[in-house]
Parts: sequence; structure tokens; C-alpha cells
Amino acid sequence: MFNRIGITGTPATGKKTLAKNLSKATGFKVFNINRICVLEGAIIGRDAYGIVADVNKLKKIISKKISKNFILVGHLLPHVISSKKVDIVIVLRCNPYVLEERLRKRGYPEKKVLMNVGAEILANCYFEACKKFGIEKIHVIETSLKSPKEVLLDALDAINGKRRFTGLEIDWLQLVADRGDLSRFFPDSYY
Repeated sequence: MFNRIGITGTPATGKKTLAKNLSKATGFKVFNINRICVLEGAIIGRDAYGIVADVNKLKKIISKKISKNFILVGHLLPHVISSKKVDIVIVLRCNPYVLEERLRKRGYPEKKVLMNVGAEILANCYFEACKKFGIEKIHVIETSLKSPKEVLLDALDAINGKRRFTGLEIDWLQLVADRGDLSRFFPDSYY
């Protein structure tokens, strides 16, 4: 069983829910990167989308907090921890149409909805994780239509080495292009 776990993904893919459920199942302590950022003052400033994290300060803080049997969760994961310090990284993915609905329910401003859905369509978190941690450590779980329990069971299978989740079958860009929605999610006014 892997005992140094990273969880990343676009906002609203289910990272915090999985971390909480995984902690209950394993007894591992959860470290939420966003929470650490705010509580420890690792903030450079603010922009139109929210706070801007001081990733260098976060790296130092997180390095001191974690040792073994941990779950480190957040979309900034690839930017705040060394590949050597995690055994497995779970990247949560979500259908962009489902993700859009989740973000709107959370009250995200339009530009932030488009930015996050666009990042998911382009697999931004997946590619950042692969680049930082290496594809052999990456397990991808698609959460669009799964219950929190189903996502937890998939994560436990990955952590215990029972199943491999490559995520290579996920191609949101093709889905959005086939539906003729590229200009909807990537409007000229966005840039």
C-alpha cells in the first residue's frame, strides 16, 4: 500500500471529498494545500479569480508538515511537493458539462467557470501532474457520474495496487469539439 498520497484536479472534481473519505478509510492525515496557504499566510496577493499563492513559501511549509502516512490535496500539488515525497498521485477528472454545472452551483463568476472548465478540457492538472511526478505514479479517476463511495473504492484499489487507472480514454477536447462547443468554452472575449 502506498502511504504518501497526492490528490489533484480541477476545482469541483471532488478532491476534498475524496481526501476526507480516504482519510477515514486509511487513518492518514489530510493536508489541504489551499487551507495551508490561507492559514500560514502563503499569499502573494489577489487577482480577479481569488488569492495568488506563494508556492515557494508553501513548499517550505508543506515540507515541514508532512512525513509519512499523509494525503496532500489541492490543484497546486505539482507546484508544492517534490516527486520523491509522494508514492502515488490521484488526478480527478470530470466531464466539462458536469463540471460547468458544479462550478455555477458554487457561484463562480463566468470567467472563472470558463477558465476552470477550459483547464479540464485541456487536461491541465493531468499534464502538470505527469510532468512533475512521472506517469508511473499517476492514477486518473473520472468522477462525473460516480458517487463519493465509488470514487473512494477506485482510489483504494489504486493505493493498494489492485487496479491501474491511466485515464488515457478521457478526451474532453474531442467531446467538446464533436458537440460544436469549442467557442462556447474558449470564447474570443476570454483572451
